[in-house]
Formats: sequence, structure tokens, C-alpha cells
Amino acid sequence: MSGTVGTMVRVIRAEGWGSAARRTRERIGETLQLQGRLARGLFARDEHASLLNVLGMPAVARLGGLPIQLRARLEEERHARVVALLHPRVLEVGSHARPVRDLREALQRTGARTIHLEGTFGVPLAEVLRLNVEILLSLHDLALFEEPEPLRRELLQRARAVIFPSAFLRERYGVEGHVIEPGTPLVELPRVEGDRTRIAYAGSLKRHKGAHLLPELIASTNAEWHLFGGGDEDLLHAVRGLPRVTLHGYHTSGTLPRLLREHRIGLAVLPSIVPESFGLTLSECWLAGVPAVAFAHGALAERITHHGGGWLAPLSEGAAGLAAVVQRWQHGDLHTTIPNTIPTPHDAASAHLALYRASGWV
Repeated sequence: MSGTVGTMVRVIRAEGWGSAARRTRERIGETLQLQGRLARGLFARDEHASLLNVLGMPAVARLGGLPIQLRARLEEERHARVVALLHPRVLEVGSHARPVRDLREALQRTGARTIHLEGTFGVPLAEVLRLNVEILLSLHDLALFEEPEPLRRELLQRARAVIFPSAFLRERYGVEGHVIEPGTPLVELPRVEGDRTRIAYAGSLKRHKGAHLLPELIASTNAEWHLFGGGDEDLLHAVRGLPRVTLHGYHTSGTLPRLLREHRIGLAVLPSIVPESFGLTLSECWLAGVPAVAFAHGALAERITHHGGGWLAPLSEGAAGLAAVVQRWQHGDLHTTIPNTIPTPHDAASAHLALYRASGWV
């Protein structure tokens, strides 16, 4: 209990009461939803599924883009197949769930002969490779490079198909595979023009997300800044007292487009210093009609270069490079068109179902 209280005190001190309340409501909602599924599972029979999706982390939105886009995609796939999802010690099939010991028990209960690894983080890969099952592999990040090289090579050889969220990530792995972009749910938003004096940082305030660059960037631009996201206490403290800065704190999944419109944001800054594998936040900015500026690397650079909807700065120039782009945008020297077609969960589900059917997995 004391640990929980201490965590809440730190969140309140760093992010504020509103952010802490949103986090608490979300945690309560997760618990109630899972308890409801587990209660239904007490009275449900085991249901056959030809394919088992496997996630190595809890399938909850607060853990970020992977569980968010996976949940949205599987909801679409439920219209066409029996969806079975295993995440740590919980097997979900349809609307019910039941606790399970491990992957072997989940396979026994579903009768699945094919598993779809939704990323490798948290997955016992050595155990997976000992099973007599077909493997479909989705690589959402660079986590597989952290595994021993022989294990990594064996997994890639065993996989019947490999799926990537972007061509950038496929090239980093240097293997053949399918590119299926993650989907972002469409939202109905009021028509509100963005203001060239209002700029947003969207995302968790973490160093790898470039949040340590914010004080210099904010000081070098004459703008009103809105920071949407929780994060590390020291980084939040560094920006909390700056003039013209509003710290909104943590926001729940799917609410960013509405927040950007509500506050008439004209530009979003996505200064990740590590290459993103796709960038769901960029999709949410585009849904709100907001262009973005990012560093020229990773999938953000790939998407902006191919589709427009923003501008790029050299990573080597740091905050100064981003500020130069922001200042040109404020002066009206830069113009772009927001992409009309942004991948949806339905698009992602349709592409996965096509692959499953072509390989005889469903």
C-alpha cells in the first residue's frame, strides 16, 4: 500500500491532480473490464481458434502504442474469425477470459496450431521455439536485436511470415517481410483552425522521446506551448515553470486528436531522438489536421517524406534545428497538406486477414 501511495504522490507532484485522476480512472477501468471477462470465463466452454495471438505485455492502453493498435485491430478481426489473445497469464477468447499458466496451456485450450507473436518483448522465445507450432512474427520495434544472435536467427528462420509496421523497420532487420501499417481509429472532430502561435509536444516526456530538448526549444520560439503527456519527474519539472507553457499531463488513449483541436494547436513537435518504428502519435496529429515537425530519421521521416503533413530537421542539429523549422512555419514560409488517407484498424485487420487466409491459418 505504501508503494502505491508513494507512486500516486510522485504522479501528483510531477503531473498534477488531473493527470493522476485520469491514470487512476484508467487503472480502475482496466481492472473492472478484466474481472468481467474472467467472470464470464467461469461459465464458458473452451472455444476453438486456429490461430493464437501472443503479446508479452498486458494488453492495456496505458502501456502504449503496441497494445492500443493491437486491441483496435483484433476488434475488427472478430467479425471474421475467432480471436484468441494470450497476454501474461490471461487467455482471452471472444468476450471472456480465463487465467492460464503458460503458452502450452493456452494452445491446449484453443487447439491452435499457429501462433502470431505480436512483438518479442516479454515473450519466452526459447520456449516458443521448442513448440511444434507454426510461427507468424510481427516485429514492432528493435527488441529482437537484444536477444542472442543464434536465437534471433532461428526465430526468423522458423517464422512462416514476418510483418513490419514500416519499410524503415523492415530495412533495419534486413529480411523479407510484409509491411502492414498499424491503424488509428477515425474520430469526428469539430472544424477548428489551428493557431500559428500554439504549438504542442505530444507524447510521454522521456529522454528518448526528446523531451530534454524542450526547455531550449521553448525558449527559442515565441509561441504558446501545450504539453500533452506524463513522463519523468525531472523532465516535467524542467518545463513546469516556463512562461507560455501549459502542462496538460497524461491523456487516455484516443483523446489526443480532440485535445489538439480543442486547444487550437497549429503545429505538433515530435522530437524523438531514437528512430520510431511507425508513429501512432503522428497519425493522431494528422487526424486533428495538425502538421508535425520531427527529426529526419526512422519511420516518422519516412512517412512525412512520402505523405507530407510536416517537416524534418537534422538530428545532429538538435533543438536548434527543430526551432529553425518552427520559426519558418510561424513566419508562413512553410506549407504542407495533411494526408487524406490515414490507416485505420479496419485497414490493418483486412491486411492481416488476407495474409492469414492466403497461408491457410484461418
